[in-house]
Amino acid sequence: MKSEFINKLDKAYDLCLAEINKREKGIDGEASIQQLEGIIPELINIKKKVIENDLPLAENRYLESFAMAFTVWGWNMNEPTELLILLTEINNDYKSI
Repeated sequence: MKSEFINKLDKAYDLCLAEINKREKGIDGEASIQQLEGIIPELINIKKKVIENDLPLAENRYLESFAMAFTVWGWNMNEPTELLILLTEINNDYKSI
C-alpha cells in the first residue's frame, strides 16, 4: 500500500513538472505555474512523512492542493485532467495509508 501511494506521489510530481514545462513553452492548461509549484512541496512533504512513518492522525490527512484545485483555483471537475484525477486519488488514499 505504501509503495503504491509513493508511486502516485511520484507520478503527480512528474505531472506537475511536465505541466510547468508546458506553461513555460506557452502551452495552456488548467493549472498555472504558480498553482503547480504550490503542489510540489506538499507532495514532497507527504512522501517524506510516509517514508518516515510520521503521518498525522487520519482525520487530519488531506491535500491542501486538492482542496484548492476546485474551491479556489476553479479546476474543471466535469472534465478532470490526469493531474486532478491523481490528486483526488492521493487525497482519498492519504486518509487510509
